[in-house]
Amino acid sequence: MTELAVTVTMLGDWHVGTGTGRHAFVDRLLQRDGHDLPYIPAKTLTGVWRDGCETVVHALDGGTPGPWHEWLEFLFGSQPALEELGVIPGRTDDGPRPAAVFLDSLHYPADLADALRGKPMLRQAVTFLKPGVAIDDATGRAEDKKLRFEEMARGGATLSGRAAIPGAARLNEEQLECASALLDAGARLVEGIGGKRRRGAGRCRISLQGPPADWTWLRDRPSPPPLPDPVGVTAPGAPAAAEPQDGWEAAELRLVLRRPLVAHARTVGNAVRSAAFVPGSALLPAVLQRLDCPEAAVAARRGGLVVTNATVEVDGRPGQPVPLALVHGKSSTTWSNLLTCAAPGGGPAEPFEDDYTAGYRPVEPLAVQSCARTEHTHNTIDDGQQRPVEEVGGLYTYQAMAAGTELRAQVRVPEGLLPAGWQERLNGTWRLGRSRKDGYGLTEVTAGPAGTPAARTVPPGPLRVWLLSDVLVTDERLRPSTRPQDLAAELGRALGVQLRPVADLDVSGALGRVSEPRRLESWHQRWGLPRASLLGIRAGSCLSFEIVGGTLTPQAVQRVETAGVGLRRAEGFGQLRIGDPLLYAETGETAQPEPDGTGTGQTTAEPDFPDSVLRDHGGLVDILEEAAWRQEIRRQAEKVARDRRAAVLGENHANVPPSQLGALRMLVSRLSGPGDGQAETWLSRLGPTQEGQEPRRGWPEDTVASLTALLRTDDRIWALLDLPEEKITAAADRISRLRARLWPEAVRTLVEDCLTAHARAARERGED
Repeated sequence: MTELAVTVTMLGDWHVGTGTGRHAFVDRLLQRDGHDLPYIPAKTLTGVWRDGCETVVHALDGGTPGPWHEWLEFLFGSQPALEELGVIPGRTDDGPRPAAVFLDSLHYPADLADALRGKPMLRQAVTFLKPGVAIDDATGRAEDKKLRFEEMARGGATLSGRAAIPGAARLNEEQLECASALLDAGARLVEGIGGKRRRGAGRCRISLQGPPADWTWLRDRPSPPPLPDPVGVTAPGAPAAAEPQDGWEAAELRLVLRRPLVAHARTVGNAVRSAAFVPGSALLPAVLQRLDCPEAAVAARRGGLVVTNATVEVDGRPGQPVPLALVHGKSSTTWSNLLTCAAPGGGPAEPFEDDYTAGYRPVEPLAVQSCARTEHTHNTIDDGQQRPVEEVGGLYTYQAMAAGTELRAQVRVPEGLLPAGWQERLNGTWRLGRSRKDGYGLTEVTAGPAGTPAARTVPPGPLRVWLLSDVLVTDERLRPSTRPQDLAAELGRALGVQLRPVADLDVSGALGRVSEPRRLESWHQRWGLPRASLLGIRAGSCLSFEIVGGTLTPQAVQRVETAGVGLRRAEGFGQLRIGDPLLYAETGETAQPEPDGTGTGQTTAEPDFPDSVLRDHGGLVDILEEAAWRQEIRRQAEKVARDRRAAVLGENHANVPPSQLGALRMLVSRLSGPGDGQAETWLSRLGPTQEGQEPRRGWPEDTVASLTALLRTDDRIWALLDLPEEKITAAADRISRLRARLWPEAVRTLVEDCLTAHARAARERGED
């Protein structure tokens, strides 16, 4: 794998939005990351970078699609959706081409983001609200009711991320140089990113670190090298092994999502909805690639390798979908089991939707947790109109599992199939789920040896089964089935007994089963086309069976819980739990979430920025500090002007003629610092002509004294404003410098606000 460090320096204010606003406050909001800071999604970067590379290959090919254009498609992938619409010429070879370049989203440097987390008021200065209006074409004036506010990120920031070519091992030296030179040339042609680029926003400069060759490599190359051979699918050479009967070993996978992950569940209009887990089908290709073992591939096809779904971690253990038989009242923490008792009265009962539990302990509350999900809006820009257009994709939304989520899964193989220590091969960084080439699905995986389900005796009575994942079974004609009878036949064969489903409802009102069908829409990634739908029994379903023949042994239970039942077990299907104590409990309580310590009213110290952050990001820190100080100066000046303007202008400032106050307004607009020459001259003219006489021009003595202290000293203004200086400054030793730099602006703002408030009060009193 070849990796490139990508750095984007924002030369101006910029906006990469969510497509949404906040009612009565802001019309367009910025996209934010886990640090609550603006960032550039990989999809946005991909779009502008591809546009730059298209310009390069258009020139190199002489204006018509040629061999350089083939390299563009190799790097960024083909665009079958646009080909179907006739926007671009269609391909005539063997189908859509996947992208060779995987991009990560661009974020503020991690050390700066951590430092800003400790200074919330300074972090707010990263963004600001920009007003705008719509101009009437006929009158040339602002249209009524067209005032808008857009959230903008301040320029001066440097955002960084990474680009990777996972298949770089297939490229020879010349091909790798060609790919990196095209990427470098395209990056240099990008001048803006985000919204409002044609109106001056989003000016930027993209730089790459670590490419084997830069754009100069292209100077003397009339034609590119041939493309690398496509990756073929080869049949494994190992002989097919029989499915093992016992003896398994496992690897426990702990997945930490570094970026949001889209585990596609369904598409509703222009919204892609994500599941609350990562299916084993998404994990299996990554597992086989890292094991790099023909025996593992054969075992996966034979049911001898199992990759479970990755579910949210609950109390440090793998989460299991809460049984559908468990229900609770609205806003109630008490749950009831429909398999052992009738539905509770006193109101409607609700199931636990998309919730997970870590297992049942009779003396403890049932720990229940859901998987956090987020929404991300993107759009497809039409090259001609330079705006989102429905015909080429328009606006669409991804629901994704939130970054920072911790998941658990297992990989199980027969003992001795793989060499010792095979679990260590699974450690590393994976890219999973949908749109993983565009910044989604970046996951850190830690693997280690784990145990498999233990042999145990199930409780007497009906055999109750809890499905931990969707189960795919067929009937006698090999048709997909959701009937309990077909599951009983499949499970009975695996357990070595004969099973019969119990009645759906007994005389006590308890249910024999609580199950739902689930239809899964599969997708052919290579061609970008739908596959045949999968019909199965939903995870969380609970079914009860009678053993009408044979003897159920603990070893059989262990074998089935390890290997699963039904079809496609290597992809996470068919996992179940037999005779779990939770299925025999009648009622209980759910665990309350523990408080996170926020909102307690306790104040914490805000640490200064480390010296390394000030050294490496001093330019941006200066911008943020000045913006935060200016914002607080304006806010505090309004408060002083409203409540305490006599402290600025004196108690008798109402006796000063408006024309003289206008002269003061003009004076403060030209101040350079304390003791400014023009201010000194102006103040000297306000004094008495002779000792004991009143000041000239109608200026009361207390007003002259107040203005003299304000204009001649450097600390009076800061005493009046009383800014939270430590909260809006990166380090305490920087306060004096900011005071000196912003003194003229602070005095001007405060005096102008006080004069405006005075004039408004005079009008309200009916004075001229």
